[in-house]
Amino acid sequence: MLKCAVHRVRCPGGSPLRARAGRLLPVFIVVLAALAPGRPFHGFAAGSTATVSASSTSETASPPPTATGTARPTPTPGRSVTATAASTATRIATGTATASPRPTATSTLVATPSQSPTVTATVGTGPIQEPAPPRHYVVMIVVDAGRTNYFDLPHLPHIHALMHNGVVYTNAWVGQLNSSTPDVHVTLGTGTLPRENGFMGFGWVDPVTRRSVDFRTLLANHAIDPVLRSLPVPSIATRLHEFMPGAISVAVSGHKDYAAVGLGGGTADYVLYGQFTKKQFVPRFLHGPPPLTATERLALTVPQPLPRGGEDTWAFNYASYVARHVRPKLLMINLPEMDTWGHWDGPNSPSLVGLMRNIDRGIGRIEKTYGQMGLLRRTDFIITADHGMMESIPSRNWVPIENAAAGPGAKIVRGDGESGAIWLTDPALAQEAAARVVALHPSHVEAVFYRSRVGGDYSFVRASPVSWMVGPNVGDAYKYLVDSAAGPNGPDVWVLFRENYTVVPKNVAGIWRGTHGGPSWKVQHIPLIMSGSGIRSGIRSTFPARSIDVAPTIERLLGLPAIHRDGVILGDALLGASKWELRPEAAIAPDLKLRVTALEKQSQVDVQTQHTWPRIPAAATHCRVTKGKVVCTAPPVSPTDS
Repeated sequence: MLKCAVHRVRCPGGSPLRARAGRLLPVFIVVLAALAPGRPFHGFAAGSTATVSASSTSETASPPPTATGTARPTPTPGRSVTATAASTATRIATGTATASPRPTATSTLVATPSQSPTVTATVGTGPIQEPAPPRHYVVMIVVDAGRTNYFDLPHLPHIHALMHNGVVYTNAWVGQLNSSTPDVHVTLGTGTLPRENGFMGFGWVDPVTRRSVDFRTLLANHAIDPVLRSLPVPSIATRLHEFMPGAISVAVSGHKDYAAVGLGGGTADYVLYGQFTKKQFVPRFLHGPPPLTATERLALTVPQPLPRGGEDTWAFNYASYVARHVRPKLLMINLPEMDTWGHWDGPNSPSLVGLMRNIDRGIGRIEKTYGQMGLLRRTDFIITADHGMMESIPSRNWVPIENAAAGPGAKIVRGDGESGAIWLTDPALAQEAAARVVALHPSHVEAVFYRSRVGGDYSFVRASPVSWMVGPNVGDAYKYLVDSAAGPNGPDVWVLFRENYTVVPKNVAGIWRGTHGGPSWKVQHIPLIMSGSGIRSGIRSTFPARSIDVAPTIERLLGLPAIHRDGVILGDALLGASKWELRPEAAIAPDLKLRVTALEKQSQVDVQTQHTWPRIPAAATHCRVTKGKVVCTAPPVSPTDS
């Protein structure tokens, strides 16, 4: 059974993870219950049948390899995982869940150890096996908007040492849409795609009511964790607690609480972040208060405005302080500032050089901390990004696109200009809406897709011609990306823009010179570096590793048994990888290489050539479906560049 679990093939009695109408129903029940008026959100931490003690941080929870190089057998999980997502959601929705002993978020930090969070685990598909070696510690660092060329800058001794002594994936990419912070961090922490977890950028659209909910609203109402615990498969932190009850997991960010909570997967022992007040940047937390000394608490309360690099340094400090106290088996850190200043200054700004060198110093501090704890030789480091960054050239055509998509009888629930996703009140009108956008032939748009449903399966169908792209392989790559969101609450229409063009060139505070969110190669291409005692040395892999592959790889390094996931274990990076760990990667490599090559080629053409695009006409007056074909009437198009 382990063969089919590790190998991405259909297991007996199982099937590949796909977004079916029934799979996410418990999740949406949780969302609706969480947003019910008058409900005390702090009570949502309930819904578990077992509690894990955080007091044990000894090595007995994760024994080192024996002299023969194999890990000692792992005992039967000491946690009773009997609550399914459906039963948890039912208890939450009916108000029968008992109150959680975990305190709600507060800025008052106390220097006492906390109890681990209660955990509701969804039973994952695929067989459960005993953990395999090496059972290492893992540190994952996510450089928000970290482009690959930033890691080739000079004077990055710690990063370059990890690259030299580890594996560098030169073609790593996000491999999903949106390419934005909230949803990709959920993928990294839970091993699920948007079609399974429902997160798309900063929004969530209920498939039944078509109500749009902001990610930050769920977070502010303490409703994120129940949603993450109700996903079709358990998060990394959940599985770590199942099989190593004494192990600790920590997720940290600067101000991006929405990044830390995604990494935590709903069950991390500590979810740590910072908050800007009027005069200070102060530490906050979810779940339990981290054990800090008075000196450490004082050091984390800093005046603002922060200097450049100050927020990333703060996140490293917070992580280092807490790691010394709890010795986490899994430490995950989001570093926000490359994204912050990449938006404001642009992805090619010289100011980013200093930020990268500051990140390198922070990595050195984490290495030093783990060395002082005696854990460095048993720790594997993973450095990656949630997305890249492209230039932000205004396309100035989103309003006409939305007007065309809306048309007669179709109202827009949500429009995400960063990615080009559109949700309608009536999904049945998606094909007609896409046809109206195609008839518009808007500037700088390379593909238009609409969502289709056959039974319980969702997929996207391209409505625009191949001639809008450099070739059919680009269309295949785009379909692969949009299908990552082909679920019950995915968008109804995708409008994909060419490289460097955006419909969101600014936020409320001013103009952006860089942005992300879509399918273009500058945004999709990300760094992925793995280094440590369980990783091969001096390897540059051309395998197009994706964000979805990180979770199963971390689980393998932690010594957790393989379960059926959408991602694959990155076996070519591992020392002693079995043939069953290498085969899935090899099986999907040819198709993935074609896709990333196509995206890169399209990006080069977009940047190096001037396209002649038609001027934006008025929206099509009417579209109808006749004999299976959509026919639209529209004003004539003038072949002039806009």
